[in-house]
Amino acid sequence: MPDLEIRRAQGRWGRRLFVDIPFRIHGGDPAWIPPLRISVYDRISPKHPAMAHQDVALWVAYRGGRPVGRIGACVDSFFNEYQKVRWGWIGFFDTFDDPEVAGSLFDVACDWAAEHGADTCVGPANFTTNDELGLLVDGFDIPPTLLTLENPRYYEALWVDHGWEQAMDLWAWHFDKSTTELSERQRKTLDRIQQRAKVVARGIRMDEFDAEVGKFFEVYNAAWSENWGFAPMPEAEVRHLAKQLKQIINPNWAFGLETTDGTTVAVCLALPDVNQLMLRVRSGRLLPFGWYPLLTGRKRLSHARVWALGVRPDYQHLALGPLLYREIVDRLAADPHIRTSEASWTLATNHRINNQLEAMGAHRSKVWRLYQRPAAR
Repeated sequence: MPDLEIRRAQGRWGRRLFVDIPFRIHGGDPAWIPPLRISVYDRISPKHPAMAHQDVALWVAYRGGRPVGRIGACVDSFFNEYQKVRWGWIGFFDTFDDPEVAGSLFDVACDWAAEHGADTCVGPANFTTNDELGLLVDGFDIPPTLLTLENPRYYEALWVDHGWEQAMDLWAWHFDKSTTELSERQRKTLDRIQQRAKVVARGIRMDEFDAEVGKFFEVYNAAWSENWGFAPMPEAEVRHLAKQLKQIINPNWAFGLETTDGTTVAVCLALPDVNQLMLRVRSGRLLPFGWYPLLTGRKRLSHARVWALGVRPDYQHLALGPLLYREIVDRLAADPHIRTSEASWTLATNHRINNQLEAMGAHRSKVWRLYQRPAAR
């Protein structure tokens, strides 16, 4: 077997090759949904706002001079300080079913993380819980939705066989319009909760987008502040992400619950699943023709992802979560094109939210797993 070599991917050419690796490995699978290359370039660019508090390194594996895999590592000082841990994140992992390649990539990434102060490596994540993360271990028959990861079944063995142990599971919940219907009793109960809490639902005002984004993430960051693996998204990253999502946001699917004095106390955002369109953009490039299916097909999308939902900690005792679920279910049901939706992801240990989603008629459809192993060998 030809010799194996692991090289750092540096500079513009190195990043371009790094982005191209999954297309070489998975491009022959017609069910594989290509990422938009420009989005991956953006995330690994030194100019991405998260790089202000992240040390990042990228590698490409070569066998006989041919690229056969990739991996990235990140040490996030902001996250580690917030969570009081010393983690290194391992992500952007792609390879053929080759244990030697996988093991060498894991070792070089974890060694680098240890050299940069980490005592534990966690992954896969590109690069933290504010990004795409998790190894798919259940739900392979369901296409990946926007901003979620997919991988071949053989990846799980590559991780487990090289010393990675389960750290946390992340769940997806599937809603089908034809079977998701709240009972009259449930609606009356939710009406009483809403009256008692004295809140009303209000959609995002796109003409005040910057201010609305600030309100949304203020609530979202507070709502998730005590959750496993979470760190609030800094202002610069919030604005960067909002600029990217603005082009696909449906104002009817982005809303908050407000008190009588106009204070936003709970938020929810669902996004159209443009991954359905990426199946037709096999190159992952917008030019010369990749933009056309993305531009012309958006209004006919039949699937959505409930991407963010949260209630301010000082209002969580009022059971506002179910009010958000009712509101988003009703808003998605009002769209004549939407037939299904996915709420993802939730922590497997968040029994309150998971039970509420199940009570709303959803069923668990996917499981992603985060793994950990010591950084130093």
